[in-house]
Amino acid sequence: MKWKYACPHCKAVLNPNIKIILRLRRGKRQGLILISPRPGNYKIICDDSFGEHLKDGELSEFSCPVCNAVLTSRASRNLAELLLLQPNGPRRIQFSRVFGEHATFILNGEKVIPYGEHAAVYDEINFFGV
Repeated sequence: MKWKYACPHCKAVLNPNIKIILRLRRGKRQGLILISPRPGNYKIICDDSFGEHLKDGELSEFSCPVCNAVLTSRASRNLAELLLLQPNGPRRIQFSRVFGEHATFILNGEKVIPYGEHAAVYDEINFFGV
């Protein structure tokens, strides 16, 4: 199955090829970042001059490179949200905005499928109450 993601605001496909393309802002610095479409894979690709300023534990802001909408989740300010496009309809996917924190969630109906060793940090989040 090919994992295809879209902006929840403008619905633009964010991984036209292999990687998901997002804009990342850390303070006054911003750049493009490529992330894996596979939940649980936390390797990133970005320009070295930008990447050297990313530090574990720091909160970053992700936004859509097409419409510029901020992708912060309504469920938690520490998470970002995308749409996972599937044949039976879109699913919400949420992932940590905290650099170095490995937590991703696929919201499938009334079920939350967690990925990553830090997913338990978000056990108290009500993903469906927002």
